[in-house]
Amino acid sequence: MTQHSPALHPVLDHLLAALDIGVANFTLCDIRDGWSVRFDACKTASLHYCMAGSGALVVQDGERITLDSNSFVMLPPGVCYRIESANSSLANTVDRERLGAWSSRETVPTVTVGECSEGVVTACGELDFDTGAGVDPFRAMSRPLVARFEGPSGLRDQFVLLLAECARPGLGSRVLVEALLKQCLVLVLRRQIDDGGTNLPWTAGIADQRLSRALEAIFERPQSALSVQRLADIAGMSRSSFAARFESTFGQPPMAMLKVVRLRKASELLATTTLQVSEVAKAVGFSSRSNFSQAFHKFHGMDPTTFRQWSKSKIAWAAPQRRVTV
Repeated sequence: MTQHSPALHPVLDHLLAALDIGVANFTLCDIRDGWSVRFDACKTASLHYCMAGSGALVVQDGERITLDSNSFVMLPPGVCYRIESANSSLANTVDRERLGAWSSRETVPTVTVGECSEGVVTACGELDFDTGAGVDPFRAMSRPLVARFEGPSGLRDQFVLLLAECARPGLGSRVLVEALLKQCLVLVLRRQIDDGGTNLPWTAGIADQRLSRALEAIFERPQSALSVQRLADIAGMSRSSFAARFESTFGQPPMAMLKVVRLRKASELLATTTLQVSEVAKAVGFSSRSNFSQAFHKFHGMDPTTFRQWSKSKIAWAAPQRRVTV
């Protein structure tokens, strides 16, 4: 079994940090003993975490994945699947559309099938990406990604919080959900990379020292004068080979990823510093304020000055209010 250096883990962290990721249609599936439920395919990769009991997740090609407490399964986009408890039969199978929006958020949305004793309880949701911020890095998945956790290394606490935040969103829910999701994905993908068992092209790319060096330059030095040729030189590859390998692995050209990283860094600087917009542009590698402002507006949906004002108003609104005693 191939082992990959822990030095690659920060690159994975940076790659996930560059994503604007959420979860949609998060649901608790309570499938009672002897029953199963079929779901239509999701448009994006779907997450499934077994909270209690035991059963199986069966994908459309017949592959059967055992579910027991703390099992994690990510399914590729466009895959129909069935969740079944132990002793299920075709006679006790219910068909459902893909996980959908719920009108009531008073409690965690739950799909309950059957009336017998406990079978398998699974938290299920669809990954939700800001498509304006890049591409879905999981779209190239060809097979399910499975990870099994034991004892305190499980993800149950994170999924309990995810369910609660999705059911009753409040101030900062989007930020918290994104942080929880990325924590789960980092733990899952680190385990997969260390075990050499993931089939995601971009995790294999992280393990490729040539691409990893280029990624590190993008994430650590986005303000530098980086070009495809410069990144290819850092990777130790020809320009054409590097560009083709990078895009096939990460789903986007290297300069597109560099732009995303630069604009995310810019949003951080605008929200947390008093640097002038032109100074922010220079700090993240843009040659002119006009080019920066145009790219920023296209990415964030507002110009840098408006974004800064919006960010400051959010911070002020979120700050604890002083209690006044009369």
